[in-house]
Amino acid sequence: MNKLRILHLNDLHSHLERFPVIERFFAEKSHEEVESLSFDLGDNVDRVHPLTEATEGQFNVELMNRLDLTAATIGNNEGLGLTHEMLSHLYDEANFPVLLSNLATNFAQSEPLIVTTSFGLRIGLIGLTAPYVLAYPQAGWELSDPFVVLDELLPKLDCDFTILLSHLGKNVDEQIAKDYDEIDLIIGAHTHHLFEHGAQVNQTLLAAAGRYGEYVGQIDLTFNENNQLVDAQIEAIATNTLPQRKSDLVETNGWELRGHKLLEGTVVADLPKALPNVLPDFKGSHYLAKIFADYGNTKLCLMNSGLLVTDELPNHLTLDDLHEFLPHSIRLVRFTFTGEELRQVLLEIMDVSDFLATQKIQGMGFRGKTFGSLIFHGIEPREGDFYIKNSENQSLEKISDEESYQIVLPDQYLFAWYFPLLKKLGKSEILFPYFLREIVAEHFKNK
Repeated sequence: MNKLRILHLNDLHSHLERFPVIERFFAEKSHEEVESLSFDLGDNVDRVHPLTEATEGQFNVELMNRLDLTAATIGNNEGLGLTHEMLSHLYDEANFPVLLSNLATNFAQSEPLIVTTSFGLRIGLIGLTAPYVLAYPQAGWELSDPFVVLDELLPKLDCDFTILLSHLGKNVDEQIAKDYDEIDLIIGAHTHHLFEHGAQVNQTLLAAAGRYGEYVGQIDLTFNENNQLVDAQIEAIATNTLPQRKSDLVETNGWELRGHKLLEGTVVADLPKALPNVLPDFKGSHYLAKIFADYGNTKLCLMNSGLLVTDELPNHLTLDDLHEFLPHSIRLVRFTFTGEELRQVLLEIMDVSDFLATQKIQGMGFRGKTFGSLIFHGIEPREGDFYIKNSENQSLEKISDEESYQIVLPDQYLFAWYFPLLKKLGKSEILFPYFLREIVAEHFKNK
């Protein structure tokens, strides 16, 4: 009997405080006199960490190199959380191949990778990432449907055992397992799901290790002399049960301080005075809404005060301040509506925001505390209708049903479940490449 061990990590999201424990686990488990492979399933890079932000993800790849990975694929935090330029060079210093068959890139291998074990088992590896059809093309990347890609690749794949490195999510993984008998193992990510002892759909094994480095995955496979799988032990191990060292905290705190130091070195602006971001007028948020409207080349902007994660926008702003106060992986979307559509959408947003105001919002790039209050720029709700402000004389003109209007909103509004009408009406264009904080930085740089 021949044994193979697979170690895997997914959706770390730059929770680097857990990396030292993960690194020791990978090192120890891959040196226990059993042949091993190691994988990262994407969303390792998340610009919420100051050192990830300061190095444009390069530090994460430096740490990934220390895991001696067999291969990795990317998640949406690499694919869409970085600008096209950043992603193009993210893996320049990687000592592992990046496998990605449904996105045409300059840094990844689109064809399956074949690795052969010491006992002659030929393993085919395919990498796929979540296909954000609204975003990837606008970001300048050519996207393909994962199922179409599998239809093309699998018939040509000559191997004994096929592994899909998937950043597609639990439901898609299970559908693939139902549809493709050729795939023997899917190691999953994206939806932060956890299979503590693995799962199986038809003849396909499934493994997934949660999120944020809270778990690491270990898969022990046994093959007979004909390279047929005869046993599989799949486990997701909680990292808080693994040994820690005092030096871990020193190392991880040092990474955070280093990131802050690098970001503090760039002054963005010196405003005449600090701007409060509290009731009743949220001056800090209104100041940003004007910047966002200008960036979108529109007169109108709608956002929520919770995007500015502070009670005050200070007068002295560095890149570190912007990263702290606007930590989100969120861009702007420019919508084009008829007046009638705009009225319907604004009414929906106002209605739902009453519920969202004090909610702890998570996901879709939001890294704040609560949703907060709605901030209108260039538009004023009044007596059940909406009026456009004339910026020159501050006069108000009621929205006309037949006219066309453009307004910028955070992309979270488009991607999240809160506002279904927003998804259906009008035309939308995600404004790449910048996140909200980068828009502010560019505003002052150009000014």
